[in-house]
Amino acid sequence: MVKRHTQQRNGDGQKGERSGLTRRTLLQGAAATVPAAGVLASEAQTANADPTARSNAWTVTSPNGAVTATLTHATSNGAVSLTVSRDGTTLMEPSPLGIATFEEDLTTGLSFEGRSTQRVTDRYETHGGDQSEYTYEAIEATFSFVTANGTPLDIQVRASNDGIAYRYQLQGDGDVVITGEASSFRVSEDTTGWLLPYDRGYEDSYEEIWTETSAKTATGAYGFPSLFEVEDGSWLFITEADVDGRYSASHLEVDDANDTGSDEATDDNEDTDYDDDPYLFELEFADTYGLPEYVSAERPLATPWRVALVGSLETIVESDIVAALGQPSQIEDESWIRPGRSAWSWWSDSGSPQSYETQKEYVDYAAEQGWEYSLVDRGWDDEWLPDLVEYATERDVGILVWLPWYYMNAEAEREAILDQMSEWGVAGVKVDYMNSDLQTVMEWYDEALAATAERELMINFHGATVPKGRRRTWPHLMTSEAVHGAEQYKFGEVTPTHNAILPFTRNVVGPMDYTPVTFSASDEPPKTTLGHELALSVVYHSDWQHFADSVETYRSYPLAERVLSTVSAAWDESHFLRGRPGEEATLARRSDREWFVGSIIAGDARTVEIPLSFLSDCRRYDAEITSDSLDDQSTLELDRTTVTNSESLSVSAPENGGFVVRFVPHRD
Repeated sequence: MVKRHTQQRNGDGQKGERSGLTRRTLLQGAAATVPAAGVLASEAQTANADPTARSNAWTVTSPNGAVTATLTHATSNGAVSLTVSRDGTTLMEPSPLGIATFEEDLTTGLSFEGRSTQRVTDRYETHGGDQSEYTYEAIEATFSFVTANGTPLDIQVRASNDGIAYRYQLQGDGDVVITGEASSFRVSEDTTGWLLPYDRGYEDSYEEIWTETSAKTATGAYGFPSLFEVEDGSWLFITEADVDGRYSASHLEVDDANDTGSDEATDDNEDTDYDDDPYLFELEFADTYGLPEYVSAERPLATPWRVALVGSLETIVESDIVAALGQPSQIEDESWIRPGRSAWSWWSDSGSPQSYETQKEYVDYAAEQGWEYSLVDRGWDDEWLPDLVEYATERDVGILVWLPWYYMNAEAEREAILDQMSEWGVAGVKVDYMNSDLQTVMEWYDEALAATAERELMINFHGATVPKGRRRTWPHLMTSEAVHGAEQYKFGEVTPTHNAILPFTRNVVGPMDYTPVTFSASDEPPKTTLGHELALSVVYHSDWQHFADSVETYRSYPLAERVLSTVSAAWDESHFLRGRPGEEATLARRSDREWFVGSIIAGDARTVEIPLSFLSDCRRYDAEITSDSLDDQSTLELDRTTVTNSESLSVSAPENGGFVVRFVPHRD
């Protein structure tokens, strides 16, 4: 049963007159807020600001005292900015805040009204994810402002132990059109970033190769999330959360630090970025071929959260803040939601989904390996698909079915195809080709998720936006693509460096349908080793983990089959052990009583030292190490040893290599 809730609808966007704001004027005013001779208000002073000061500042500190968000209000122009630090080190420089509507600019001319503070504690469980139980704790402050016209604006700021989040609240009732936000993230000049180029036309916007660049050389549009190394060992991770049909998704844009040309705005380019700050990453709504789009909503409105994780790589990789900031589950009975591993024939043979006999072969292999599903991709035939579902059900294998977005765009078509899938007994669907961040598509996601939940059909979004918190609201959302994954071997290249960036970026925000373990990739010579490919089954998380290679290929690597038949797709606990974006990623994950460690490297051969403190106390474990053979990299090798949590384990990996370690409690 699906919990019903009121869906906010678009306004007509015609009330009032346009405020005349451009991106340039919006940011010029908001960016003027810089703490100078500021007054830090104590908790007892927060009800009133000092009108004689150049600026007033208030802090929100995380429960453990490590993370501090400082909100500054400039009395000269009434603009607001936010600074974020951890343990006294500034990781996000003063960055503009504010929002603009069709009727009024709420980025400057703001007067402070008051502040309220509360502690937020949220505990929830998941069917998949990096762990099965989560606790989110934060200190939340709501800062109330008012414009000269008497329009109220609340800015809600949360500080949790892993970072901060903020959003805007517009009170009242009736339609409201949001024309832009001043929301931005300023980094220091010597910052290094790992960024995802974003195509404003949205062609493969989230399927580009991640790049490492300096803040000085970054220019143009970048998709969420974005990762920055601010200082050695201190990191800043930027994204958004709680995005649904009430709003648009967004991305970041930044000026070229080396651009010496004129930034004079004209009537023809008034909505272009002209703030002259090359280290300010500005939030932009989704657009259509470069033309700006607005957000149509209803008051009262709470915008999506703007998120900045701060701290170590361990803090970032282990964070679940995007899901934590999402809305609670809308599904009352979740017993039908089941993560799992899946066979998939399309990657090795794109024509294979047209063959009933081939699909039966993949079902048989899934059953043999103990995998929960087999995915039938583009090309299936409704003449034999019901028979395949019955054949698979007899073998305790669920069938997942690919559907194009246009089968589900209109409500009548969506209802018809989903009713058919449900009648046939299909376990879930993979929906492809949405390819947009526009508000109208965000509304479509809401409708598709509600419709599939009503029929107890799990869902995977392909050709989709990056996860933004929906998987908590709709826990039958098992995974999303939004990644340059193994599919790209068929069209281009996938590099070890790119692979070693994803655990620190894309996979942090939610399950990632990379479709790993492609031993037969066509690279000549192969860029990754067998051990590297096998380790992706542990390093990458997806509640539906589609193993992409052929039955014949997997059968030729029995040691890999041994791992893939025991590895899980859903984890009770996960820990980041070591690594660096683009160089190495080593993670430990627990399923019930067993632990798995996956490690991938990009670059030179090395010995990976694994601390085993994550294992349970007072227990010995049998460790099975499946790695590249150093004598013959066309094969894998298996080593065994017995360990305790007071020890460490050293594993040698070749260039661009990797390995998997399975830890099973020792039987005395």
